[in-house]
Amino acid sequence: MNPCKVYFIIDNRYAKELIKKLMSIIRNELANIGIAYISRPVNVCSNKMGRFIKEGLKESHCVIIIADTEGVEPDEVRERIVNKHFKDLGINDYNRVEIILAHPCLEAWLAELLNLNVGDATNCRDVIGVIKSRIKDEDYDSYRLPGLIERYLRDRLRAGGVPSFLSEFINAVKSCCGLTY
Repeated sequence: MNPCKVYFIIDNRYAKELIKKLMSIIRNELANIGIAYISRPVNVCSNKMGRFIKEGLKESHCVIIIADTEGVEPDEVRERIVNKHFKDLGINDYNRVEIILAHPCLEAWLAELLNLNVGDATNCRDVIGVIKSRIKDEDYDSYRLPGLIERYLRDRLRAGGVPSFLSEFINAVKSCCGLTY
């Protein structure tokens, strides 16, 4: 089987390191899948996103977009991405582009690992506040997010649990690369 290379498009600078860590953690399950490229951060409404998608489809097997919803309903953000970028690019094979949305932000993934209920949070500031109270760290900053997620994710996986965001990530990678599951 030929290796599948995924082109990731991100909307914040800490997602790049996080993707590398997640791909490293799941490498045994997805041995023939690698990273073709991880974009610079780009806003989902920016025309650059369309250029990154086009480049990603040329340079790799498929594209995965990972973005925060910033408190907007995930279906609405997904629709914005599809309407603004897919149609302009004439993308007919939606299987080559997957969208993963962190609601309201990537910190919600850390909150899930910490078993914190942030389901009603409409903004990232609220999620970060809950996280700070749990990890007793007033100096929490987003640059620490990839390392904290990796640490707590490895603990969760050792205990036999798979968080929903990781299942979504694995399924998106598999789908993007045309693997059955």
